[in-house]
Amino acid sequence: MNLRIASALLATALLGACGRNTPPAASAPPTPQALKAHSAEFEQGVIKVTDGVYVANGYGIANSILLVGSDGVIIVDTTETVEAAQQVLAAFRQITDKPVKAIVYTHSHPDHIGGAAVFAGGAEVPVYAQEDVVPNMDRIATELRPVITRRSLRMYGTQLTPEQRPNLGIGGFLAMHDGSTVGILRPTRTFRDTLEDTVAGIHFQLVHAPGETTDQLFMWLPERRILLCGDNVYKAFPNLYTIRGTGYRSPRAWADSVDRMRALHAEFLVPSHTKPLQGAAQIEQVLTDYRDAIRYVYDQSIRLINQGLLPDEIAARIHLPPHLAASPYLQEFYGKATWSAKTVFDGNLGWFDGDPAHLQPLPPDAEAQRMVTLAGGAGALDDQIESAAKAGDAQWVLQLTGYALRVTPGDSRARQARVAALRQLGNAETNPPARDYYLMSAGELAGDFKPVEEAVKPTPAMLKAMPMMLFFDGMAVNLHAEQCLDKTLKVGFDFPDSGEQYTYIVRRGASEVVRGLLPDADLVARVPAQTFKEMLARLRNPALTLAKDVELTKGSKLEFGRFMAMFQPDAG
Repeated sequence: MNLRIASALLATALLGACGRNTPPAASAPPTPQALKAHSAEFEQGVIKVTDGVYVANGYGIANSILLVGSDGVIIVDTTETVEAAQQVLAAFRQITDKPVKAIVYTHSHPDHIGGAAVFAGGAEVPVYAQEDVVPNMDRIATELRPVITRRSLRMYGTQLTPEQRPNLGIGGFLAMHDGSTVGILRPTRTFRDTLEDTVAGIHFQLVHAPGETTDQLFMWLPERRILLCGDNVYKAFPNLYTIRGTGYRSPRAWADSVDRMRALHAEFLVPSHTKPLQGAAQIEQVLTDYRDAIRYVYDQSIRLINQGLLPDEIAARIHLPPHLAASPYLQEFYGKATWSAKTVFDGNLGWFDGDPAHLQPLPPDAEAQRMVTLAGGAGALDDQIESAAKAGDAQWVLQLTGYALRVTPGDSRARQARVAALRQLGNAETNPPARDYYLMSAGELAGDFKPVEEAVKPTPAMLKAMPMMLFFDGMAVNLHAEQCLDKTLKVGFDFPDSGEQYTYIVRRGASEVVRGLLPDADLVARVPAQTFKEMLARLRNPALTLAKDVELTKGSKLEFGRFMAMFQPDAG
């Protein structure tokens, strides 16, 4: 029997055993009323899980967890800002005044590490984390900060009213606004796979459990069967992909991590978002359903990928089986199965979807111009947009107005139609990230909101702890290469307070940083490291800093100012 015949017979047998190639029918999505009811999950207050274990819920988007020991306490996750952490600490101090003996980060996301300095209170408190936390949080803080910030503030609806934004799916609100500060402490006790320790009489195990992040951990208190699961489980469909932007979150690894937690048979489950759970049977059911949903989306997406379907085609066919879709822990209040299916495609095959038309497509502006021409001109396209709007086809309006506004940014008819479509889609959406992104985008386009910008500032102490190379990395990704394609420039930096010296080389649009001062440097600037960091973080005025605090031991301040202008984020 040849291989082709054998394969066909096997496929026929499997089809007979498993049924036709028909995806499960889509279940009804949650209603706006269900989203509002979900807000009960985030009522502000401290929840007692069991003796010595408390959860601060509803003070921001993430929980902070208090473990009370014999002569001190452990804080697990620290909320997103100094101000939110101060509220949580005040609430915890109503329970105990024992000193903080350790801080644990379940992962590197800013809403879990931003208030650490408050809990440390200036003391040298050990900070436990998986070893990948440091490079991951540094990358977010430097290379990707502008885009992640903009998209995050839209996704979390920071300028929406409480009526527009009932909750965020895994939290009530994001405790970030103009004037907020962050106080992140760098981890001091890191590990690769597992770490076991006892602090304040509390025996615990930390286990690397990649899922929502590659640096995720869970914390296990074996004698009391208490499991702190971080962000690998919460009361919403898991965010296998986040629309604010992320690297690939492996569903296989995530499901495996949930399986490791299932094997512990915990009596108490304490997530870093949403309320805790008690009872081994209930926890087993929730964890089993959670891993099954993750694996279902992954396995079925791979199956459809192998059939040759494109990402949007796969997304349209991925629906959870009815018993999983009915689980309170799998409502699409944060992640979505459709987004997850697309990330499985991209994470395994990359950006090319297999359609040859997408190998080298027209740039967006050129495509838009041709679509406008195809429609019969800008006026004719506006007529089509208005017809779609009258028919209630908001998604088509959104796509058509994208073309119209690329070609004619001042097209008021298209702009008004786009705003209305965004609001229609947002008000009908029960997934908070999608809902908030639609409504925030509408408000920005209508001029009702100020442009989304960075809302929080780091503390000077946080900047001091960050290595100088991170700031040079931030400069490199802000270099306006088109301004220096014909230039090679070497600029030395002498930091007397830290004793460090570097030379930053701009070489025809590319950056390189070397340690030490090169003898052939064109310029050499002498400036305190802390002052330079605060200038780059916008805690200091660059012009005043240059005038008062920067000494040029080679070259002029005017030349140095021109060099630094090449890295301005808002420069053209």
